[in-house]
This record gives sequence, structure tokens and C-alpha cells, in this order.
Amino acid sequence: MDVTLQDLRARTDFPAANLRVENALVTAFADDRALLRFFGRYVDWNGWFGAGVATLAGEVGRSRRMFLDLEEEVQVCADRSIHVASYFFDAARDEFDDSATPHRDAHRTLAQASVKGMAATLGLLGEINELLTVPTWLEKLGQDVLVGYGHLRPETRHNLFAAMGFHLGSEVLADEEFSLLDQGLRLARPSLVSELLQLRVPLAGANHPAYYWIGIHSGHGGGVEADHFEWAVAGVRAALEFTPPSERGAAREAVLTGFDQFAALHRVFFERVVA
Repeated sequence: MDVTLQDLRARTDFPAANLRVENALVTAFADDRALLRFFGRYVDWNGWFGAGVATLAGEVGRSRRMFLDLEEEVQVCADRSIHVASYFFDAARDEFDDSATPHRDAHRTLAQASVKGMAATLGLLGEINELLTVPTWLEKLGQDVLVGYGHLRPETRHNLFAAMGFHLGSEVLADEEFSLLDQGLRLARPSLVSELLQLRVPLAGANHPAYYWIGIHSGHGGGVEADHFEWAVAGVRAALEFTPPSERGAAREAVLTGFDQFAALHRVFFERVVA
């Protein structure tokens, strides 16, 4: 029993989701302030996911009686909760310190370097605080992300598997949206991209490349979201393997329900981000 990319594509209209991203980008690219506002809100929303996946890894790891190897005769050696959690922790590890850089580069810090670098390059650094005031709907959406990952929810089997599905959605849809953002910027704003590729932004004790966060998340660049998705699929597979056979069908359905919950938030964000 497994959950595949094909299963997820059957749950939501990926072309329509991509079209919402493309429409938002067209509006954002038309004006410097609109672009910075869009990008700042995108950075703000993405900032919740690192904490979310860390929450998921911790919740799964705490659930010692939830994921058991029924073939293990020694009961105290049958718990597989940390083994299952490790697949989700792989994504959290990158979120909290990018493995490909020499500095302490949390993806949140890299994203902040991108938005600050964009503001400076566009000549809008003096207006950034006013332009990037977080609207109420975006703050709520961030809290919805944490709930989707299981924050403040009972650690039941259904909720844990739903949070895994939510994470699957965040990785697979993010891979596509980052790729569209990267491609769109390179086509519509090539001089901006060129400057950001050369710019280093001092934050948190290091100089961070201003375009790195966009590049590594795009399928045209590092594609870390695709890697995280594969780890998440492996984590769901392991979780199902160490779930009693009679419970696996319901657990798999919970994964798909969690994916649906993320897809709904994704739609809200891209419909409202440039409104």
C-alpha cells in the first residue's frame, strides 16, 4: 500500500493550480511595488513550513505505540516511530540549515535575504516595512499551515496521517510554484535576476546570496522540494508498513484528506496574494 504522485494528481487540478500561480505572477510582474508585495507575502507564508514539518517529525517520533513492527518478537524493540519520523525530519534538517552551504543557512534566513535583496535592487528598501505589512488573512493562513501539520491537534492515527498528507501537498505543489516563479522572473525581469544572482545580503551573521532561496527550490535549479517530496512519500510508506493491516485503508485515506487540506490553502493564497 502506498500513496503516489498519481494519486495526488487525481485529487486536485494541478493545471488550474499552476494557472492561479501564473496569473498572480503576471499581476506582480507589472509593477515593482506589486512584485515586492507579492514576493514578501510569499516569503511570509513559506516561513511557516519549516516549523510545521519539524512539528510533524516530533509528533510522529513521540507516537511510540502507533508505529510498530509486528514481526519483532522483542516488544521493547518493536517501536518504529523515530524510524518513520526520520523521513520527515530530513526535510526539517534542510529547512533549519541548508546542507549545501558553509554557513548556518536556515531556509527562512535565505528567504529573508531574497526579499531584502529584491527590495534593495528595486530601490524600495525605504518602503519595505510599509509594503510588507502582513494582512490578517495571511496571518490566519500561516496558522492554518501549523494546524495542517498537526499543531494543537490530538496525536491520533488519523491526525498524524493527515499531517503527512498535508506535507506531501506542500512539497509537490511548492516544487511547481517555485519553478514557475523562477522561470517567470528570468523571462519578465532578467536584469533583476542578474543583479540578485550577484548580490550578497548580510543577515544573521553571514552574507547570503540573494537568489539562492528561489534557485534551490525551483525544479530548474536545486529542486529541493522534489527531494523532500520523495522523502515524504517514503515516510508515508514506512508509516503504513508499521500500521496494523486493518487500519491501513483508513490511514491512507487520511493522507489524502490532508493533501486536500493543503490544496485548499494553496488556492486561497494564490487567489488573494495580489488582490
